[in-house]
Amino acid sequence: MKNTLSTLWFRYLTSQYLIYNTCWEDPRIDRYLLNLDESSDIFMITSAGDNTFDYLLDNPRSIECADINPQQNALLDLKCALFEYGNYEHLIDLFLTGKSTNYQPIYHSIRNNLNQNSRLFWDHHIKWFSHENGFYRNGLTGYFARILNTMLRIKNLDQAVHSLINESSLKVRNEILTKEIEPKLWQGFSKYFWKSELVLSLGGIPSTQKSSISDLNEYMRSALRNLFVHQGMENNYFWKVYLEGFYTKSSCPEYLREKNFETIKSQLNKISHSTSSVTKLLNSSDKRYSHFILLDHQDWLVGNGSKELEKEWRAILKSAKPNAKILFRTVHTTLDFLPEFVKQKVRSIPVDKSFLLQNDRVGTYPSTFLLEIDV
Repeated sequence: MKNTLSTLWFRYLTSQYLIYNTCWEDPRIDRYLLNLDESSDIFMITSAGDNTFDYLLDNPRSIECADINPQQNALLDLKCALFEYGNYEHLIDLFLTGKSTNYQPIYHSIRNNLNQNSRLFWDHHIKWFSHENGFYRNGLTGYFARILNTMLRIKNLDQAVHSLINESSLKVRNEILTKEIEPKLWQGFSKYFWKSELVLSLGGIPSTQKSSISDLNEYMRSALRNLFVHQGMENNYFWKVYLEGFYTKSSCPEYLREKNFETIKSQLNKISHSTSSVTKLLNSSDKRYSHFILLDHQDWLVGNGSKELEKEWRAILKSAKPNAKILFRTVHTTLDFLPEFVKQKVRSIPVDKSFLLQNDRVGTYPSTFLLEIDV
């Protein structure tokens, strides 16, 4: 009964609210593994749309985005309109800090270029970009960030975290985390923070991911040490935006860098997006793709039972070009969860775990798998 209620609650949140206000997969890793070029036809899950623009920098032939959550596509639509009908100043005025005194006039300058569903959504939510709100403190992951930062303030850790983020010395970072942060962070109620299904739901994390990691606290403790001490936060805009609430011009996604604005703008016609499940969209089209970017979507399907997982993989295999590549993150350390007919038609391309530890700036998924169609 508990699992049923948890699943229903998660499905309600993730279908009725904007989940991701930024992408939570490192596109630098994706581009390194996928080797995109002008012959690439990409199928991907929309998420917050940021990574879509990263992939355009590799000049692919097309990018098809699908998301069952219409709010995620509304966010991508808004960003595309700012590129096509606005200008760089408008784009960063909204999305660099997430707070703007000009959010209303900027929105109304491009509003008529949004599709109807996007207009309806942003007419009611554009106030998220006000100074009173702040875009990166809204949406489910924004609420997650609020809870995280409240916990840090209650434990008087906010200054130590600020020092850790901005420290260039690995030795000093280790001292800050070991002596100042960890003794407080993993004590008291915060021990249950990473285990709370309510909090995890706000982060877009299904209960199946939580249950697949034996000791979630220890896993997160190790992951955070790797990210904040060994990698350092200098170029980690993923964690910094949730801890600080904004990007800076030196630490932000590629789509917010001025040098990339015209390149992305000139290729917007390559992007299409639909509110649909992966299975439904692939089965409704005869188009074939060279690359599939599935984020952590496999874990969501595993929780829904084998039938949905099998349907999606049949649709993927039907729509795949010869030697197509499929990239996804997962809590699973093996591919045993995949249907047998999939294992017979793909081969796994090894991904260096030490490379991921050193370079993946999100760092919260136990596994990153790259598969290639082998028929």
